[in-house]
Amino acid sequence: MKSGDKKAMRGDSDQIIHLDYRDFGRWKVEKFARYVDNLLLARRNVDLHTFRLHWDPHVPLNCNDVRKWIRYAVNHKVKVLDVELCMYDKTNLPPGIFTCRSLEDLNLQWSGAPFRDYEHKGLVLPDIIKLPSLRKLTLRDVEVHELPLESFIARSPGLEDLHLIDSAVCLEHIKSKALRRLTIDGSMYGPDRMTISAPNLISFECTGFSLEDIVWRDQPSLESAHIDTCGRTFGGESRFTGVLVHAKKLALFGCDIKVCVMLENELPTCSVFENLVTLEIGEWHLTKDFYVLLHFLQLSPRLEELTLMHKQLDEAEETEGMPTDGMTFQCPLLKSVTIQYSEGDDGIDKLVDVLVANGISSDKISVTSYEDIKKRAFAEEARAEEERPKKKRAKKNPDWEDDDSDEQSNPDDPSGDEYDPDDF
Repeated sequence: MKSGDKKAMRGDSDQIIHLDYRDFGRWKVEKFARYVDNLLLARRNVDLHTFRLHWDPHVPLNCNDVRKWIRYAVNHKVKVLDVELCMYDKTNLPPGIFTCRSLEDLNLQWSGAPFRDYEHKGLVLPDIIKLPSLRKLTLRDVEVHELPLESFIARSPGLEDLHLIDSAVCLEHIKSKALRRLTIDGSMYGPDRMTISAPNLISFECTGFSLEDIVWRDQPSLESAHIDTCGRTFGGESRFTGVLVHAKKLALFGCDIKVCVMLENELPTCSVFENLVTLEIGEWHLTKDFYVLLHFLQLSPRLEELTLMHKQLDEAEETEGMPTDGMTFQCPLLKSVTIQYSEGDDGIDKLVDVLVANGISSDKISVTSYEDIKKRAFAEEARAEEERPKKKRAKKNPDWEDDDSDEQSNPDDPSGDEYDPDDF
């Protein structure tokens, strides 16, 4: 493998191509496109395992080039296709992707339908879907209807991971015995409720949905769950703690404390969380919701890691919660407690005092403001950018010379993988 190619790939095999805009400095889009064309031309006789393209959200690529590269990957029996773009110029996703028999892992995150398309809430899946080898599917900004999803499940018998992110979901039923991990993130329109029948599910992430809108059938025993609810207050019609009680890891967030209301209704009759090791709670006012927090800790005897993200109440909000007099808990295995809060909130001291009074050493408790967290994250991101290689990879590739002119390069590819507008 040539030295210049190594820089474009995360791995030591020429079956893996990883193209990340951060590795190309200030290259113009045209120069980058010529580079990729020549990179693929050099590998025209080799099947691909992975084609990964992550592009700058501020500098869009020519979508004809993207379709050409995807067609190349599909024709070379790609197993992992991972493409993240800032913009796509068509409403319909390329149909050729969805009949690739070799594809095992598909990740398409293309930032929604073109802004002039007022008829669609997201990118549109093709009518024909047949991916017999597919095991993991991730789609962002996509319209998801019943028939396409049924095609994925029926014609991809090994599909274990399904992740729908920032998507417009119009589903009445998700039914699969093979499904192990499910993410639904976005908004639901059409049906009033969605039923999930996935008895072997072990991981569930739900963002943007009201818990009232989800009904469980063939209830699974989840090992991990991340729930960030919105919408109406949970009414308790569907008992949600039943799918959570065997989890090892839980993250519970709730706009206007919807999750808290659900727990307040269900915890008094809930079983002990015997397996729970990691608990993360966010968007609660921890002093107002103290009763629910303490009750949860009472039911979590094997807890090792606890993260509490405090939400400061507005002055007009009600601050009185349920009484907690005499409530205690025991978490003898607890190794660390992280509390995050906004500067100026004086309710945290009470929380720390209660934790210490219940046997948690102050040395295990870390209190950090959101402002400090943002500063550290910004500094780490800046340091990571500085550590990226600064030499342009093309100069190290003796087989490719580019005068950086604006003239487009069109390599003569004898393998016949040119862009076909009928498929892409």
